[in-house]
Amino acid sequence: MIKSKIHRNWYLWLSLMLFFLALGFYMFIVKTIVYIIKEGVSFSNILVLILCLSFELFIIIVIKDFKYVIIDKQRNSLKYYSILRPFGNTLKLDDFDNKIKTSETSVRGEYEVVYLVKKGYTVFKISGLFYDNFKEIDSSIKLKRIYSYKFNLKLYLQLLFTGKIKIEEE
Repeated sequence: MIKSKIHRNWYLWLSLMLFFLALGFYMFIVKTIVYIIKEGVSFSNILVLILCLSFELFIIIVIKDFKYVIIDKQRNSLKYYSILRPFGNTLKLDDFDNKIKTSETSVRGEYEVVYLVKKGYTVFKISGLFYDNFKEIDSSIKLKRIYSYKFNLKLYLQLLFTGKIKIEEE
């Protein structure tokens, strides 16, 4: 059984993101809605509300990639816990067809990412940004690796923000 060893920096990032999510929700969304109800609707109020909702959505997109991963080699399964799945979810690795290993770039530099592919679509992301033992996690997932997949800018951005793209093997 392999358990993810999370970087110390991850806890700081998670705490900050949760703080910004809660603060942003209260300060910008709730207060803006109350102000709109009291004072009436104006273009600037709606613009501020849309901007704040976009900021909150961006934070949720970032937070969704924070996962605690446990790989059970005997059962050939992967269990993960995240903000969106606090009680965990178990995935059977036999249900996946392939994996794609690629790299992404952030403020902290370039890092490796593994995407699990099921029925031609990427459905699960394991980011090397958060784990000290990423190579061990990657090597314990015994799936065929797609080596020669070419990403264009549109696919890369779609993969980065949604985590789901259609994979067409050559």
